[in-house]
Amino acid sequence: MSPKSNTLALGIASLITAALVLSGCSSSESGDAVSSDTSTSETTASESSASSSSAAAATPTLRDGTPFIGERTTIETGDDPEAPSISVSLPPSWAHGENIPAGVTDALSSNSQEPSGFMPNTTVTVENQGTATKDEVLAAARETIATLDGWTEVKYTEIDVDGQQGFRLSGTWTAPNLDVPLYAVMTVVAYQADDNSPVYLVSFANQFTDTTNMQTSNQVEEINTSIEFG
Repeated sequence: MSPKSNTLALGIASLITAALVLSGCSSSESGDAVSSDTSTSETTASESSASSSSAAAATPTLRDGTPFIGERTTIETGDDPEAPSISVSLPPSWAHGENIPAGVTDALSSNSQEPSGFMPNTTVTVENQGTATKDEVLAAARETIATLDGWTEVKYTEIDVDGQQGFRLSGTWTAPNLDVPLYAVMTVVAYQADDNSPVYLVSFANQFTDTTNMQTSNQVEEINTSIEFG
């Protein structure tokens, strides 16, 4: 990794760590896939191949054709006036979280506790990457995610999210304070308004433990497949 890329990785490392900090809590996909699965592992419903943003706007559905059940909600993106405006479809059993940890711009949480005691959640981070290119930002983000304790990658797909370059990455890792593996679906986007604007790293970190629960899987899919900018 070049010195510039290494600097990027260090910045993104703190961001991804913050995005996964809610793993200690107890009581999927917007865009067109442009590369194939890098694993032979079978994936859950939360890692769907989504329709284009224009088609999704006309007929917002899950991979199996089920209509979205949530209402659009605006994601908090911090105090940077150049940061992108973001919205998603939030399932009715989910809400914006409180006591957002440092480094995280917004958090969404399910109100249904899993048998493991974990509460499924999605954390969102938005960070200005300055003069870095989209490719550099996305490459550094993927490398950094791989450093999570016990991380095992299940699927990697390059995607287009509402006209912006990104990827969706799923896998399992060893989270603190949990006796079972944590399943994570990461949607990472390198957002750039125009050629003269900085690149922003936009990260949606979706986490849950019960991969057999189709309701949770569909809810995570809905959040991921409904990401819109502007």
